[in-house]
Amino acid sequence: MPARRAVRLEEDEEMFDPTQKTLALDFARALVRGDYPAAHAMCSRRLQARLDITALREQFERMIPLDWGPVDPIELEDRDEWPFVYVVLGGDVYSEAIIIESFTLEDGQARIDAVEFGRP
Repeated sequence: MPARRAVRLEEDEEMFDPTQKTLALDFARALVRGDYPAAHAMCSRRLQARLDITALREQFERMIPLDWGPVDPIELEDRDEWPFVYVVLGGDVYSEAIIIESFTLEDGQARIDAVEFGRP
């Protein structure tokens, strides 16, 4: 199934649904705690084929090095006009972000289909 971006149909509808937003937060939390296999399992098969667990870990740790300290807060910056889900990863000196550009459904489950690491 091809990746699908959520599309605004009505003025009062959100760009991404609560399941997608929860998945984005769960993905970020798994990465922060170093559970790369769990984070990888939240990705679509297409993304998994392009980004194996080692590459996922390397990209995340390039953005948030092991000596970063506590990552707090981990939260959505929710702006319906953005065509992506933006997860803020707070730090003592500055913040970073995970940007989820699209989701897809596989076997009835939402999966992350496109992700970027780092603030735009």
